[in-house]
Amino acid sequence: MKRNGFWQEIYHLREVGMIDRIWRAAQLNEYLERPRGEYAASTIAVRPHNSCVSSEGDGIGDFVRKGQPPKVWRVGRGLFQLVVDPDDDEGTQHTQMRLALERAEDLRKRKLTTRSNSEVVSTPRSRSVTPPKDDAVSSDRYSIDPFALTEGERKDVEALSTEQKALNIVRSLLKDRYGEDVEIEEDGDGVDLRVTIDGKTERIEVKGTADPTIAWEKLKVSSRRSHDALVSGDATIYRVVDVDSADPRVYVLIHGEDFTLEHEPRWAVKRIPPDNKRYPLRGMLYRYDRPHDPVALEDWEILQ
Repeated sequence: MKRNGFWQEIYHLREVGMIDRIWRAAQLNEYLERPRGEYAASTIAVRPHNSCVSSEGDGIGDFVRKGQPPKVWRVGRGLFQLVVDPDDDEGTQHTQMRLALERAEDLRKRKLTTRSNSEVVSTPRSRSVTPPKDDAVSSDRYSIDPFALTEGERKDVEALSTEQKALNIVRSLLKDRYGEDVEIEEDGDGVDLRVTIDGKTERIEVKGTADPTIAWEKLKVSSRRSHDALVSGDATIYRVVDVDSADPRVYVLIHGEDFTLEHEPRWAVKRIPPDNKRYPLRGMLYRYDRPHDPVALEDWEILQ
């Protein structure tokens, strides 16, 4: 029998021993993913990340950062543990919840200080990505706070471009989430990555920015093939924000639900070689010696 709500479902899975005390989000798919379950794969993948605090480091989920109580501890790369676990006695459950709330408050304060100093960088391209409605930020439900990058990982990417940083972050995120079960390769057909998990393939267009927000007005799609893959639903956008920070976030954006695409034609300015026959003096430099001296009468052609 299904429980009411995402976290009640997971609590039940733990209660009956169907998942271990420490689990990965991908392990929930067997029980919660549609059509047998009630939840989309994207929801299952990102909800634990959104609702976590790390037992060590600076990791805090997007929902928790915005004020919701944490539901899970993040105890390792892609590994989670319920804050209130059914195997714990009531006293331990209360203690764990208190510790998680204190940890969340500490990390929220730390994040506010860090994000206030974020740099804004972006390079527009050829097709504009906009939300379906002016006030829509429906992608909040797809926001992922993957993990805090290690010092070594930051050094590996610090000299890269914004887009290359974003690609590395997405690769690390997918490996973090799915472990050795994920196969990641370059797509080569209009988008950036082709990801295969348990025989299922996902195509991903990666877009990065140093801005701490999605920055819709700066989000562009370059090619017709990228456009067609997104519009057909064959690919999704992974928008990586705050790429220069130690704790970048990722938004999974779906065409028709989170954004539309608007064509922005541009014109290239091409130089035309000068027509020297029509304009013989164009581009030539002339010097006048004593330009203010009077002109002699014999120099006027009309008087000759």
